[in-house]
Amino acid sequence: MTTRDPIDDLLTAAGERWRAAQPPPPEPDTSRWVTPKRRNWLVPVGAAAATILAAGALVFATHRAPPEPTPGPAIVAADPAATLIVRDGDLVEASGRVEDAQMCAPAPVAGDSCPYGIDVPGVAPTDGATLHGRWHPGELSEIRQMPYSPSSAGSGGSVYDLPLTPPCAAPPGGWPADEEWGTPEVEDPLRDYLRAHADRFAEPFATHSGDARILVVRVVDGDVAEARAALAAVYTANLCVVAAPGSRTIAADEELRATVGQAVGALMDDRSLGIYSAAPEDGKMRVQMVQLTQPLYDRLVTIGLDRLILDPWIRPVAR
Repeated sequence: MTTRDPIDDLLTAAGERWRAAQPPPPEPDTSRWVTPKRRNWLVPVGAAAATILAAGALVFATHRAPPEPTPGPAIVAADPAATLIVRDGDLVEASGRVEDAQMCAPAPVAGDSCPYGIDVPGVAPTDGATLHGRWHPGELSEIRQMPYSPSSAGSGGSVYDLPLTPPCAAPPGGWPADEEWGTPEVEDPLRDYLRAHADRFAEPFATHSGDARILVVRVVDGDVAEARAALAAVYTANLCVVAAPGSRTIAADEELRATVGQAVGALMDDRSLGIYSAAPEDGKMRVQMVQLTQPLYDRLVTIGLDRLILDPWIRPVAR
């Protein structure tokens, strides 16, 4: 399993969220998940949480003839996660970018521009499509193109409730557009300080004002003015420090990653399961995957569904 540093990998997704709100470029930006020359803070999912990401690329590309239906294990009807399970031949829905007859899952994995996805024969390349079709391992059949409706399935989380602009007043002259914020020389001292005081702070997140990027650090316990002075002494880029009493601390999320996150990470080693990220959110791990199959559901049950938020990208069409 490949994991990223719990503090070092926190905040790029908040920046991606800001970029997504800007007018679309004339050509698809296939590198939007990739920043090869910079160590970024990454939060693709979860409440400003560090994320476990799958290593390498995976494409479901083999369509097999549908087998005879076989009954799966008994499922408790009251379990909402069970309604997300897809089986061979089920009518499903997915939204996303299409390239080379493959619809791409919103997986924040560097490298291949479409590392996770499903084959959609006959669908033309596009920056955004919503499709209905019959699900098979690796492919959709009987595809119908619907009016495009962007979806947060497989990419959502309460990180999208975070503010886009900093909750602090700008300094005199405004926030400078500092291009050095992503360098180890700038980021490492702050990361080390937060790790050393993980019980005092919630995990930070990035905001933007114009072309400036501002890091927001939330103080869970202690004096905000003292924390601001200590953080400003080790971090030279744009910084906003605010009080956040009652928020989950970095330490609490690290403990969750070390237990539930480790168990999910072990499943991510099996690339055929299609899990591409997992992150703490409100005391649980949000697990994002291409689709939720019965075998994957059964393995997640052993971890404990009460500790998980299951977030598949491909979902059954509501009946």
